[in-house]
Amino acid sequence: MTMNVDFILVGQGLAGTLLASELFRQNKTVLVFDDPAAPKASLVAAGIINPVVFRRMTKSWLVDDAFPQMEKTYHQLEDLLEEELYYPGRMLKFLSEEGAVFWKKKAFANQIETYIDAETNLNFRNSNITNHYSFGCVNKSGRLDLQKLISASSEFLTQQNSLRKVKFDFEELSIKADLVSYEDITAEKIIFCEGPSADRNPYFQNLKFKHSKGEIIELKILELNMNEIISDEVFVMPAGNDRYKVGATYTWDALNWETTDSAREELLAKFKKITQLIPEMISQKAGIRPTMHDRKPVIGVHPECPRIGIFNGLGSKGVLLGPYFARQLADYLVGISDFIHPEADIKRYFKSSPSSDQGAKKGILRSGFEKL
Repeated sequence: MTMNVDFILVGQGLAGTLLASELFRQNKTVLVFDDPAAPKASLVAAGIINPVVFRRMTKSWLVDDAFPQMEKTYHQLEDLLEEELYYPGRMLKFLSEEGAVFWKKKAFANQIETYIDAETNLNFRNSNITNHYSFGCVNKSGRLDLQKLISASSEFLTQQNSLRKVKFDFEELSIKADLVSYEDITAEKIIFCEGPSADRNPYFQNLKFKHSKGEIIELKILELNMNEIISDEVFVMPAGNDRYKVGATYTWDALNWETTDSAREELLAKFKKITQLIPEMISQKAGIRPTMHDRKPVIGVHPECPRIGIFNGLGSKGVLLGPYFARQLADYLVGISDFIHPEADIKRYFKSSPSSDQGAKKGILRSGFEKL
């Protein structure tokens, strides 16, 4: 018996979870495929929310639009899933004397007072924290419990008969002019939300991925007593019950999911510059951040085949940007809006010229459209 849904989604990490919830909100039916054996970056990431780029002391890209949508979405998901997921709070950025001058100068010049205290604080008091000249405070920061979001959403989708925990097989996908079909399912469109696995998707060989590997550790520190997120050479994020997540490393080679001694030693060495307290090692995890060559997400439907779409490349700012782009893509898919932010639109990878027409045609054949 054929099952008819509006949309098939492939992948239930952060991107797939957010897009599914937006489509449900618009009374659309979905079926999500999620490979239980495939690792997810969302199950590793700390979920930190930071609206500021410290290196330049500027607002994060699109933050004025993304931040309100983020808060709205996560509160809606908390109500839907009956779970506490979003923990707004403060982030303390430790500063040198020169850094404090730079902080105050850029706070006004770049108009980021909405998110930070423009004045630095010279009176931070915690006897277990190594002295710094001062610190800057990001007031609109916090964290999302990504792991709880994914697990609770998985339970919800299962209850709705909208989740299949199996590996997606591209050979079973049939794309027609008016629909897509997969095994016993037909849908208006299929949207791939595969995270770093997308670079092996035969339909998106034109895209330029530049994933990065990151590792974090979780420590138990009985006497630290910090409620704020600390940002120095590494972040130290409270996770409850005297546990703290410390991260993260960045590497662009050896893109695997294995933890390494070198990353652990790097993180511990940087952590020891923040406090001399002796931590207890709880765990170490590694993940691959789904990132594009220009560090912008990629969303939309394939220019050569509008039955296929993608939502990917959220990278290290995914918790902040994900809800904004999930809403945008959902509105586009259901016909409420025809707008996709041009810097995130998949079309940026398909700009052809007369000299590249032949190469584009070859790319279409390589990418699997011979099945059309």
